[in-house]
Amino acid sequence: MTGKTHIAIGVASALAVAPLAGAPLGVPTDVVPQAIALVLGGMVGGMLPDTDTPSSMGTRGTRRVWAALAVMAAALLVVDHVRGSDLALSLASGFSYEQLAGLAIVVATCAVGRASGHRGFSHSLVALVLVGYGTWMLCRPVAVAVAVGYASHLVLDLTNKRGVRLLWPWGRPLCLGLFESGRLADWTLFVLGVAAAALMVATRLQLIGPMSTLPSVGMPAAVTALPWWGML
Repeated sequence: MTGKTHIAIGVASALAVAPLAGAPLGVPTDVVPQAIALVLGGMVGGMLPDTDTPSSMGTRGTRRVWAALAVMAAALLVVDHVRGSDLALSLASGFSYEQLAGLAIVVATCAVGRASGHRGFSHSLVALVLVGYGTWMLCRPVAVAVAVGYASHLVLDLTNKRGVRLLWPWGRPLCLGLFESGRLADWTLFVLGVAAAALMVATRLQLIGPMSTLPSVGMPAAVTALPWWGML
């Protein structure tokens, strides 16, 4: 699937599933912080597996983030040198060893994924667990959303005609062969993902009424009975 589809489905999946984890796993309980955390986490998780290829949206986004961080760090060092302050040191000291270890796990997972080739290690359950745990150490409010978004990426790529090494390092690539990237199904999933995400965000922010009060439009009873439905 294309990068924009992975982002849309990642965000929609995070909004639908992550709140079920609750506060014990760090998911914010306040409406606005929760919506922001789930959207950002779903976006990141939806893109991360494709950092194993140089031309992907995830890789381009990661490069921009690192470039921005490098510019910010250089600017702080210049300011410290000119003013004789220690802004850079103060900022760096604000990160705990646990957070730095979590960042190292995520970066190392992406690096191994790049070395193993497209749809190899980074598209495995091992990588999903490592990224989820590393993100939880680094920033708990978005960790569950990142893990859900990451998992949604793996599920979507399973439906493509090119397999993924889901059980890496064992077994052959798994493939359902249902859709092709960039075709009608891809665009349909993108539109559905955007629509679902927008509806859930609007409902959480009370821009529209609760979903339980909206017309069912033939929605199956099994869906409306899900635990998260009444929360939206």
